[in-house]
Amino acid sequence: MSILYQKHSRFSKSILIRNFKGEVDVNEIIRSWEYLRNESLLTHQLKGVINNLTECDLVMDLNSFKLLMSYLNQHECFYSIKLAVVCDKPKSTVYPTLGAEKESKLKIKPFSTVDAAVQWIIV
Repeated sequence: MSILYQKHSRFSKSILIRNFKGEVDVNEIIRSWEYLRNESLLTHQLKGVINNLTECDLVMDLNSFKLLMSYLNQHECFYSIKLAVVCDKPKSTVYPTLGAEKESKLKIKPFSTVDAAVQWIIV
């Protein structure tokens, strides 16, 4: 598994994109968030992060989903940014949908395209 980070070409200070490749589990997702926090990449100018899961196989169940939500809720830096999840498989879509419904402090939303995710973050 690898995660490639890039700034959005048009909104480089406002949007960070994480492209996931291969199998991805909750530990790798949390390590990735830790990397972004430790490297001070979650700045005050950042409006949102696009998590692109279209090229990965998400290895997650309800317990690992709860672990991820617990991690995100422990860090206030996630309350001020939008977390867009671009996915093309039903198995991947269910978790950001649950996050959008169950986590009132977090702004999580699933999308089928990066362009739609960008529009949601910028508006």
